[in-house]
Amino acid sequence: MDAGRHVEIGELRQGDAAGAAQARQLLNVALGDGMYSIRGILSDAADPTAGVWLARRPDGAAGAGPAVAAAIARLLVPEDAAYYQRFGPAAVSLFGRTVGSFEALAVDLAWRRRGIGAGLTRASLDWLRRQGCAVAVAISWLSGRPESSPELFRHLGFAEGRTVERFYERESVENDWSCPVCGQPCRCAATLFTLPLDAAGGDAGRGPGAA
Repeated sequence: MDAGRHVEIGELRQGDAAGAAQARQLLNVALGDGMYSIRGILSDAADPTAGVWLARRPDGAAGAGPAVAAAIARLLVPEDAAYYQRFGPAAVSLFGRTVGSFEALAVDLAWRRRGIGAGLTRASLDWLRRQGCAVAVAISWLSGRPESSPELFRHLGFAEGRTVERFYERESVENDWSCPVCGQPCRCAATLFTLPLDAAGGDAGRGPGAA
């Protein structure tokens, strides 16, 4: 199904508190209560090194309606390599280039299986390309749910890397967020996915990851 005929995908505008509230609701329900705040999402929308995208339901003459999906991406800095050390030397070696993170994706339950997640991922990756990123990284949360993100990333051409057990355990406690599957601490595993974004290696078609 063509998601473009059913939703409007666009970047969150600076100062759009209503849109930020909808993004926070979608992301926290899907990925963990307390993980995102309205203030943090608005800060990302105003930050030239980050971006927030919403897929909104068309609302007739009124224009775009409520958001049914949200995604966040950002540029990483060399110091961020420490966060990826548990995925092994190959992950750390990526930081010799400009790296972008496809950080989070959430699609409302009633709107899944329509290509919306893929559309948001493509919009985010296109933005990372425009920022000069050579490679994108995405951490897929292995929630055990049938709609978890590994299949999406494989479909979009990402290469699958190492899986780390209980990846979010310490982070969930230190940052005080609760996993929607196992509570706090989060005991879920995570897999690293990577995608070259340069002309030679990028996939023209082409979080925690998606819930």
